[in-house]
Amino acid sequence: MSSVPVITGLGLITPLGAGADATWSALMAERFILDHARAAGLPAGPGRIFDLASAAAREAVAQARWKERLAAAGGTALVVGTSKGPVETWLAALPSTSDNPAGHPGSAAAGYGLASLAQAVRHALPLLDGPNLTLSAACASGLHALIRGAMMIGRGEADRVLVLAAEASVHPLFLASFRRLGVLPREGHGCRPYDRTRDGFLMSEAAAAICLERNEQPADAKPPQVLARVDRFAFGADATHLTGGDPAGETLRHLLRKVMDARPVDLIHGHGTGTSVNDPVELAALDDECSTCPGGRAASPLVYSHKAALGHSLGVAGLVSVALNCLMHRRGAVPPNVQTRDPLPARHVRIATEAVTMPVRRSLAAAAGFGGPMAVVSLVSP
Repeated sequence: MSSVPVITGLGLITPLGAGADATWSALMAERFILDHARAAGLPAGPGRIFDLASAAAREAVAQARWKERLAAAGGTALVVGTSKGPVETWLAALPSTSDNPAGHPGSAAAGYGLASLAQAVRHALPLLDGPNLTLSAACASGLHALIRGAMMIGRGEADRVLVLAAEASVHPLFLASFRRLGVLPREGHGCRPYDRTRDGFLMSEAAAAICLERNEQPADAKPPQVLARVDRFAFGADATHLTGGDPAGETLRHLLRKVMDARPVDLIHGHGTGTSVNDPVELAALDDECSTCPGGRAASPLVYSHKAALGHSLGVAGLVSVALNCLMHRRGAVPPNVQTRDPLPARHVRIATEAVTMPVRRSLAAAAGFGGPMAVVSLVSP
């Protein structure tokens, strides 16, 4: 890429907090959800995904000071990642209804499609005047969207990109579907990533937003605060099975190898769903690929998954990982794997059950989804 993307703002709405700081404080206080959970601080209703997305977008844009630092006309793009979009508005609408059931701009005009989410966010934030894309790659949607945004900046397609992911599908239809697949835990057990007693994940709502922009700023511009720099990325597909991955994890191993680039890594924010199938395959891939990390055992990366505390927000999960990694870079701490009590064995990575204070200079975020989409992104401190 000719221009290195930097992250200058982030927004985060989760079940544990209506904002990035609130969510961070909850994680460090070892709080976690007890059941499938809606996002905090937002009114009920089928159109809540529009509120979720707009709230996260506004938080990120405010931190990046984009309204104060105007870009050239057409230079601010939007890339949205979502697996289901405003699906509850579709389920709430009658087939013969042409009105907008959510009361938000664009949802009916777009036929209740995935793109209506981007349309509503552009209406809420007029400064988004550049290219507009919506990507859907199951639970890797958010991370795929980040990579697409980074590519747009690297190729000069935009000066800055708001990358956004949102999901609001904690609905009986999807809970029943995942239950039939056997990926939800028994009542009261919770989500326990990388644990010997893992039994599945809890579903949750969330929205995450990341402000990407070119590292090069005009001479007369007040430089923004850089939270992290996008270092390397790779994405691919594992076509082994519709809802199951390759037991050897070959695609994930390939992506990890490309992104790690035989360089030190302090933190790996894994997909870590707490399911019987995902975690041992993912952990084995991480463990093997980290065996060649410089520094030996003393430099073994920490492995973390936010899903024990925040639940699995489907297409948002990867972008939540990126937002949290930025906070770990800035604050020099990693929250605990809060419900992991008996970690799976590993030789070259560490699964901490308590918060760790440490410098995070380079981190990875990984995501995977049904149907095989995968992605890995590395960040470095500015």
